[in-house]
Formats: sequence, C-alpha cells, structure tokens
Amino acid sequence: MSAIRVVHPTPDVKRGVQYWQGVEASVDGVLGGFGHVSRVESLGTRSFLLSVLPHLSFCAPACSNVSAFQWKKDQIDQRGGKGKARTRALDCGAGVGRVTQHSLIPIFDQVHMVEPVAKFLLEAKKQSSSWPQIQTPPSKSCFQARKAVHFHCSTLQDIEPSRPYSTAQPVEGSKTIPPTVSLDDQESASSTTDTDSESAPAESEGVAGSQAEPVTYDLVWAQWCLQHLSDKDLIAFLQRSKAALKEGGIIGIKENVCTEEADGTERVWYDDEDHSITRSTKAYERVFNEAGLEIVKCEIQFGMPAELFVVKMWALR
Repeated sequence: MSAIRVVHPTPDVKRGVQYWQGVEASVDGVLGGFGHVSRVESLGTRSFLLSVLPHLSFCAPACSNVSAFQWKKDQIDQRGGKGKARTRALDCGAGVGRVTQHSLIPIFDQVHMVEPVAKFLLEAKKQSSSWPQIQTPPSKSCFQARKAVHFHCSTLQDIEPSRPYSTAQPVEGSKTIPPTVSLDDQESASSTTDTDSESAPAESEGVAGSQAEPVTYDLVWAQWCLQHLSDKDLIAFLQRSKAALKEGGIIGIKENVCTEEADGTERVWYDDEDHSITRSTKAYERVFNEAGLEIVKCEIQFGMPAELFVVKMWALR
C-alpha cells in the first residue's frame, strides 16, 4: 500500500510581498521588532559558514607547514594578486542588507543581494557605502581584496542565480542599481561599475563590481525567506542555485522550524499575517532531498528569544 502524501498549506507570495512593503525599512522592521538579536544571530551565521567553508578563514590552519605571513602571501597569490575579488555569495531575501553587512561581506569579497521589496533594497544601497568593509581599501584588508555589493530586485521564484542582472526587475525606472564597490588603493587593481554586462570583464578576472554573467557562487544563502515559497517553487529555486555553485560551494539555509505533528510526521503552519508558512525539520529536509541535495551540516542557532520558533541552519550540496 503506497503512502498517502499530506497536502500542506501554501504561501501566497503576492500578498506576502504586499505585507513587507508596509514594513519599515530598518533592521528592527525586517526582524519584526527583534532587532536586538542581530549581533548574536550574525555571529552564529559566520561561525557556521567558516566551519563548512574553511578557505574563507583569515587565519592559517594549525596544520600549515609555513609561517602565518607566508600562508597569507600564498593566499593572495592564489587569488590572482592584490585588489582581486574572488569569493562570492548570494544573499536571498536580503531585506535592508543586515545579513550582507554583518555575516557575509566580512568574509566574502562580493555579495549579490536579492530582495523583492524595492524600498528595502534602496535602503541597503544607501547605507552600503558606510559599511566598514566597503570603506576598507585593499591594503588594509586581510587578503588585500576589494569588496563589492550588488543589488537585485526580484522574488526567489523569478530570479536566476547565475544571471541576477538579466532576471531582476527594474527599480524606480532604472534597469539596474549600480553595485557599491570598496575603495581602491592598489595600482595593480582594476575596477568597473559598468552597467553594460556585455562589456564588463569576466568574473574569472576577479574584478570587484563586475556585472558579467553567468555568475557562480561559493555560497547561496537563504535566511528567513523560504517561508514564502511553496514546495514546488522551493525545489526549483534550490536546483537553480545548485547549478550556480562553484566547485566546493554550498547552499546555506537558515529558517525557523515548527515542531512535527504529534505522530512524528512533518508539519507546516500557515501565518495569516504575512501569508507565509513555517515548515518543520522533516518538511524542509524532504524538500532538500527532492531537490537532489544532501545535508553536509545542520545546527541550531542558540541565543534566540524563547518565544520564537527554533532557528536551524543547514549546509547543502
């Protein structure tokens, strides 16, 4: 006898975006009044990412047989020299840039932000030039790399991770929002903020701010946004994300999870306020499996308010 599949409630993405359009464009706004948890949550994310992507670490491993100075010099040489931007992350449901600013741009050279609410994205663009990592020139950065943040207005249902500029929506009549690129104090470094992707240098050249496509990522990071995707849409997005990963790259998920049903089967809870769903652990992991992904690591984020659903992080390949 075949198992009967339970039909879960599905999110309403259009009404969900409308809900968020009415929310203040601030950290406290996008976190639903829980802005005070941002620091501990961001540190948890960075710690988790460095455990699964150790090549992002700024410290020589204990097993290194060369000095810390030589190790760092070798890393810069392997990246193509000073001023290059080699590592890249996609921040999904990026809001006003909180995750990019505090969790991703400190350890990645370039971050592509994807967010469906235009006012959130414009606020992130406005603030990004003041972020410490963007204000730090290559000579003072750990790997002497330049940093860049890119801005794409789109739902996850519509974005093609490998072609974010081509598949994003215009914002306030502009085809694209120009990337924010860090200061340049290296004579050997070159940069571009060219809005024509056909004339922009290839991403393999390591030019910060390049809008060349296709784009590949060390990390696709989705946090507190997948509740707005149905299982079908989530599976499709995860498969597109997997295709856009570099060799050794991962998909990172950070979401609230509800408890399973009393009989141990998966559960999905519908939120009438923002028209999203909260999945249980089994519901998420079934979707991951159906998308052809394997779980590399799973952790609980500690230090969150007791009244919230448990927050879990997964690394997938």
